[in-house]
Amino acid sequence: LHSGIGYHTPWSVHHGLTDQIDETRQAALTRAWTAHPERIRQCQPTTPGIPSHAWINQPQQQEATLNP
Repeated sequence: LHSGIGYHTPWSVHHGLTDQIDETRQAALTRAWTAHPERIRQCQPTTPGIPSHAWINQPQQQEATLNP
């Protein structure tokens, strides 16, 4: 599981299973919080979600050059 992709495996991201997995995780977090709210004092926990982009080695952005 990788924190950079919302604690999913690359396989689950590639195959589009993240929404289903996040729903299952959120249901479990909600049940745990409802049963023992004193353990998590700030607020109800939520799943981290998937970022729009994830990189192993982020490519360097090249500066645009103007030809005179």
